[in-house]
Amino acid sequence: MEYLVASSGDTLDSKVSGRFGHSNYFLVIEPNTMEFEVFPGVSKEESQHLGRYMRKGIEKFITGNIGPSAFTEVMTAGGKVYLCRNMPVVEAVKKVKNGDIQPLQEPTLNDSIHSARKEGYGRRGMGGGGRRMDGGGRGMGGGEGRGWGR
Repeated sequence: MEYLVASSGDTLDSKVSGRFGHSNYFLVIEPNTMEFEVFPGVSKEESQHLGRYMRKGIEKFITGNIGPSAFTEVMTAGGKVYLCRNMPVVEAVKKVKNGDIQPLQEPTLNDSIHSARKEGYGRRGMGGGGRRMDGGGRGMGGGEGRGWGR
């Protein structure tokens, strides 16, 4: 069984991404050999494409945060999500493989990045952008408020 890891970079030494559906990269890893494939992440404007990984038979998903939409998609397909914050991909894979981390029972975020935008959070607000766990800022300036995501 392979694992899918949301990653900030394209190596095993990269940190686990703080945002699942829109991480910079996805690494598909065989936990016994640590052989892996790298896939580019999905931009904030694109929809998630988790189906391509579900077809590969991946059942364990590792991330630093996950919203309700992606969490539901993983659970519906019979997968399990593991929360591994602030650690390299290689360490997260070993901890999940050894049973040191239990699967999540619910998403870690209340909203996806898409629903946060619909509510007026995120880009082009007034100010520097507040920090929210879902990565959207609520500000009034031209910048994009980033939460814990990347």
